[in-house]
Amino acid sequence: MTDSGRRPLAVFDRDREVRVLVDDDALVCVDAERAGFAVVLARRTEPSAELRAAQEREGRT
Repeated sequence: MTDSGRRPLAVFDRDREVRVLVDDDALVCVDAERAGFAVVLARRTEPSAELRAAQEREGRT
């Protein structure tokens, strides 16, 4: 996915504890880990050429 298709890491309520962040974007997970969050990389399906093409072409999953 290109940088133009990335969303910024969400801002969380400082009065609440975030126990784990789950996302299917490996780059989001890396950024969240760097920020100190416990992270789980979600995988719903095996990556495919069709899915990657749709994400790059249409910017959606």
